[in-house]
Amino acid sequence: MSTALPVTVFVSRTARGPGGAALTRWAHDLCRDAAGFPGHLGAHVGTRVVDGTVTVHIGVSFAGAEALLRWERSGTRARRLAEGDELTRGEPVALPLAEFGLVAAASGRPAPSRLRSAVLIWAALFPPAALVNAVLMPHLDAWPGFVRTLLLTLLLVPTVVFGTLPLLQRALARRGR
Repeated sequence: MSTALPVTVFVSRTARGPGGAALTRWAHDLCRDAAGFPGHLGAHVGTRVVDGTVTVHIGVSFAGAEALLRWERSGTRARRLAEGDELTRGEPVALPLAEFGLVAAASGRPAPSRLRSAVLIWAALFPPAALVNAVLMPHLDAWPGFVRTLLLTLLLVPTVVFGTLPLLQRALARRGR
């Protein structure tokens, strides 16, 4: 049984001269062409203008690498890219997903196992949970359990997500683990 992972490719093209509107139309046409291919999941076009220079960012997603390769090797794509070359300057620039805030920058290492993630989260959660239980919870005995749990989670989730877990991850990264 194959468990292909979705694949997204982001590319940036800069308009030659004042051709921003034509480049944006071209990018939407490219995405529409890609949508006709099996395995297409979605596409996005974003435009950025800096000092009059128009740059178009294109993202295309497919159900897996094989579907993406069919699109990338197609005559339809090749013809559309040739049209785009007339509208753009420079080479296409592949953009890392981290630039869009979609994933962390690739480290070249595989994702951690679920067991490692569970242990890491527990190690990040236990100290603040023990502290809150020792310091705050004894004063809230009269509160209903639901409200105490709500308060506990409101305190612990941001503390772990923005505090102890990143600290623990950085410490482990420095040690090369």
